[in-house]
Amino acid sequence: MIADRHAAPEVEFDNRIAMSRAERTLRTRGGQLRRALPSLALGIVTIFVSAPALVHAVNVWSTTEEFSFGFLVVPVAAVLAWSRRRAFLDGPAPGSALGLGVVVVALGTYVLAERVGINAVAGLAIPPMLWGMVLYVRGWTAAKALALPIGYLAFGLALYRGLLDSVGFALQGVTASAAALGAGALHLGVWQDGLVLHGSGFAFVVSQPCSGMSSLVSLLALSTLWVSLASGALVARTIIVAAVLPVVIVANGARVTLVLAVASAFGQDAALGFFHGASSFVLFGLAIVGLLGVGWLVGCKAPTFGR
Repeated sequence: MIADRHAAPEVEFDNRIAMSRAERTLRTRGGQLRRALPSLALGIVTIFVSAPALVHAVNVWSTTEEFSFGFLVVPVAAVLAWSRRRAFLDGPAPGSALGLGVVVVALGTYVLAERVGINAVAGLAIPPMLWGMVLYVRGWTAAKALALPIGYLAFGLALYRGLLDSVGFALQGVTASAAALGAGALHLGVWQDGLVLHGSGFAFVVSQPCSGMSSLVSLLALSTLWVSLASGALVARTIIVAAVLPVVIVANGARVTLVLAVASAFGQDAALGFFHGASSFVLFGLAIVGLLGVGWLVGCKAPTFGR
């Protein structure tokens, strides 16, 4: 009986401790849930509002061959964000009210662009909207860490077919002139008439797919990713990105010149067959080598992943 009298208070005391722990756990979880509700609501609203721009972007990627690389942009951004998740999860939780202001401005821009039908501007408004959410919810440490993954989305969301009508058309003329110069240097007997390159027994039109527009935009995205992860001075990184356009022009001119050389030697059918399709890989390879050469000249070291 004596043992029973001592055991009862101990059991009662243990029960009170367990209940106290359970209450503290519930209060902690409840507090976390209350703090997460505004962020969750903001995320749902953002997804709902930005859905039309996302649908339009997917439509552009799937129907415009030059922009099909857009399907890779979101996975690349997701991998970058995952590699920097610790800065988001472990960084200071208190957010900044400035982030809410960024969200409001970006959201207003997005709604206005949707109203007037400027899809590229609507797509460009989504990254700052997402970045503002991160800043508002998790603060500056997380916002800095996720600035690159979020900003990288612009390469996929801001694409629009009008780029092919403006920049793409200009590149067609530049490519035709560059190829004519290359053919002249090789004494191929080619003369230029606008976008048409004439030779002995053949004539080629530098059409939109031959403009190099696809390589230009995809290499801009690739070089931006590269210099963001590489080690080097800001000036060196800027030079690499700025070099994309001239490198693509030179590489594409060399590609079309090679097609003209094959046509001069083996006929138009040979040039328009397997070699014409394979020359796209030649273009991309030449451009990559050119950018690596520029990076070596300016002293930009190889990317360091997981930084």
